[in-house]
Amino acid sequence: MFFGNKAFWLGAIGSAAFLAVFVWLFVDFDMIGDVLSDANYVYIVPSLAFYFVAVWFRSQRWKFLLRPLIGKPQKSIYSVVVVGYMANNLIPVRIGEVVRSYYLSLRESCSAPAAFGTVAVERATDVLALLFFLAAAGLMGTVGVERAVGDISSDVPGGAPMLAAVALLPFLAVFSVVLVISTASRTTVLGWLDRSMFMLGRGLRDRLLGIADRLLEGLTVVSSTADLAKVFAWSLPVWASEAAMYYLIAIGFDLRPIFDSQVEFIAAILVFTAAANLAGVLPSTAGSWGPFDFFGAAALVALGVGQEVAAAYALTVHVVLWVPPTVVGAVLLVMDGNSLSSLMKGANESQQPIAGDISS
Repeated sequence: MFFGNKAFWLGAIGSAAFLAVFVWLFVDFDMIGDVLSDANYVYIVPSLAFYFVAVWFRSQRWKFLLRPLIGKPQKSIYSVVVVGYMANNLIPVRIGEVVRSYYLSLRESCSAPAAFGTVAVERATDVLALLFFLAAAGLMGTVGVERAVGDISSDVPGGAPMLAAVALLPFLAVFSVVLVISTASRTTVLGWLDRSMFMLGRGLRDRLLGIADRLLEGLTVVSSTADLAKVFAWSLPVWASEAAMYYLIAIGFDLRPIFDSQVEFIAAILVFTAAANLAGVLPSTAGSWGPFDFFGAAALVALGVGQEVAAAYALTVHVVLWVPPTVVGAVLLVMDGNSLSSLMKGANESQQPIAGDISS
């Protein structure tokens, strides 16, 4: 199903390249073994609680987005979210999002393409929240200004306020784009897209516009600045909970003494959270193996953490992120009388436009 898919091979090459650079730059197998053996893994147990709290916030956010489509859910949205993350961990080219949308359509009165549109809104607000965390870390003053790039504020016109504004620019830019797309009419957005794809042939352009039109059915659940603000507000505790998970694991790796203050330590965790997860937009295999580890470790090394410690910590965080939802999602799916293979087959045989367009 996947081996003839160009996206699959692009992701496989991306993961292989990032993992190779990760090993080459950060991994000394003797030293990383010592780091892993010295780590205190007791902190992983309470960190898992924060992970599943993050999933709960994700399910509440999705429930809010789905209200115009399904009203009050008849069954648990939480389990659908966990199954979706399990699928993303096991299936390449992010087909897990299609599986989640199709699985929801089996449990609720909702079309899979419309549900997929709400997932696109989720992803946009995730990017916003992570950029916000990155900006917050920069605004703390110690990370991103002094430790990461040196105390350069005195050499920059405008000083620290100018650097703070620069830190906020990516967040404000993405927020503006999402706001415009979310609040404009479907016809207006399609018109913009049509004009932006002028270099493509009419046939391909019409096909892409058809995909966009189906996605916009779900995207229109956010139709005002207030709605977007609410979705963004739901996204903050999602990533704050996940950052708390990373924080606890970092204590187990004794990262706290590396930083001069508790504020600087928290800021470093926010930088790691943003860098590692924003890397998910890059081509990779299922589970974002490669980009997550490389950019997470690189962010910590830039902030003064030793290479082997940063690498061991990033790998540990990734494993802890990967295993629980994969196992719990499989259990929930079996308890519901389903399987991942049956959901994939059903999504394909139902000829849902989104599934066909993504896998082609």
